[in-house]
Amino acid sequence: MFSDLLPVPKRVETLLGSCPRSGGAIDVRCDDVRVQRAVDRWRADQGRNAAVGPIRVAIDPTCAAKDDGYRLTVREEGVELMGRSAAGCFHGFQTLIQLSQPTDARGAIPQVPCCTIEDWPDFATRGLLHDVTRGKVPTLSTLKRLADRLAGLKVNQLQLYIEHAFVFDFDHDICGPDDGLTPDDVRELDRYCRERFIDLVPAMATLGHMGRVLSLPQYRHLAEVEAVRPWSEMNWPQRARGLTLDCLNPEAHRLVERMWTEVLDAFTGPVVNICGDEPWDLGRGRNRERLAVGDIGPAYVAHLQRTHELCAARGRRTQCWSDVLRNHASLIGGSLRDSTILHWGYDDRSDYEGLEVFVRAGVDTFACPGTSGWKRILNAMGLAERNIATFAAAGRRHGATGLLNTDWGDHGHFNALACSWHGITLGAALGWDSGHVTGSALDGRFARAVLGLADAAGVGLLRRVSRIADTCETWRLFWLPMGEVAADRMLPTLEETDELGSAAEEARRWWQSPAAQGADPADARELAAACRFSELFAEKVRLARAERPIEGWSDQVAQASREYCDVWRIRNKPSGLQDIRAALRTVADETRPGPVC
Repeated sequence: MFSDLLPVPKRVETLLGSCPRSGGAIDVRCDDVRVQRAVDRWRADQGRNAAVGPIRVAIDPTCAAKDDGYRLTVREEGVELMGRSAAGCFHGFQTLIQLSQPTDARGAIPQVPCCTIEDWPDFATRGLLHDVTRGKVPTLSTLKRLADRLAGLKVNQLQLYIEHAFVFDFDHDICGPDDGLTPDDVRELDRYCRERFIDLVPAMATLGHMGRVLSLPQYRHLAEVEAVRPWSEMNWPQRARGLTLDCLNPEAHRLVERMWTEVLDAFTGPVVNICGDEPWDLGRGRNRERLAVGDIGPAYVAHLQRTHELCAARGRRTQCWSDVLRNHASLIGGSLRDSTILHWGYDDRSDYEGLEVFVRAGVDTFACPGTSGWKRILNAMGLAERNIATFAAAGRRHGATGLLNTDWGDHGHFNALACSWHGITLGAALGWDSGHVTGSALDGRFARAVLGLADAAGVGLLRRVSRIADTCETWRLFWLPMGEVAADRMLPTLEETDELGSAAEEARRWWQSPAAQGADPADARELAAACRFSELFAEKVRLARAERPIEGWSDQVAQASREYCDVWRIRNKPSGLQDIRAALRTVADETRPGPVC
């Protein structure tokens, strides 16, 4: 039972006996009504099964070493939960919920063993950034489901990354009502997250990564380097690179103000992410003569300063990415010093220790790893694990105040949410306890506590399939033309390809079998689809190497694509699906034409 807890508590002392399943009153003595409402939701969900009790919940500022901490004591006569704050009470209650989960298919509730748990987080902020703009735009129900799982894992910040997928009232050409998140969607999700002690944060690009906005005719003149083709004609690498705003143009400043004003009206939380990352073209176009490419720092920092002050005037704290500022740290001054620097890196070569530069400068700093799902069919689980664990350790060592895990969707966001759950869970666990277990020990906890499975067999199969993704961008290679695939340096060997194909087939059959029935059906379908496309990727590698022709290739891709489209529609709006469908048609047509989905 204790071996299933996620995140792992700091201290667990087991005592003799167990709390009987006799039920009883739940006495919540906390001024924050969200704690009482969390208790009420749990009792409503469990019905008669909410039998552990009586329970007393109260605030005790001395009960834990840090904010958000708690002390949970289970005795035969009942349960006492003391939180250092209301948030601590809420997080402690998540632990009690896990301890009292049903243990079999009949929904039998275990007797909770007597124990004392003392627990607190290593990082004050434990967040997830989820990309909602590069293909998939999740439905409101999907985002609520995401918030529920994050709350259960004691995550307290959810960021939605937006380049254009927000329905701005001032210009529907940027994003139509059916293609993005509406202000009403955001307001409802904002309230939902706040009830679960999660800050909902907009992460909006208003310098680099503005390809969709700056490719529109009415805004092209505001780009540092003007678009040469419309957004619909750009390929995914071009879209990912994006366009950069002419940050010296007062008209561009007014566009940024209009965009942030509407976003700040919808998101009510205390924090916003003003991004500022990867302004590739800054000083290379309209401002080539005014800005030396090697000395863009002052203009860059001035743009961040303006955006920061715009948001600060509305009572918001700001965050921004580190990639430019790491070369201009001496320019961070004035009110921008109140911003949080998000130091990021997503592979084994990342500058993990670089966050020390910002911490030593006295600036609040977060460590920002990633789930390694972008440009892949199934996430690179091993790479993500190394990246997240190393960043968490560096953050703890150098005094970072937060760990913000990131889940991007480059190249159309083919990778499904279920494929990222393992990395998301690890980020949450390491954000709470930077020394958390990883590897197979994590897999068992993840399978039982998050996916609802009896054991980790299905997760172990996913690990086998994902190994190739540590060194290979499987989705990028899958949609590229055959000739380019054959010449790509990431192309796996035939031995690796054969292992991938057999592992993917075995994993797909497992996720389609009764063994996976304890999982959320949407999770199981997404994972099975990822395994199916991993099988097809192995086939394409063989075809690219001209090992043998593939009989029925077009029909195989078409059938898998139709299933993928159905799976996409379960959790996401249609926006972006047309681009995936077009790419899959091209893949299917590599041997002969055939309908896809």
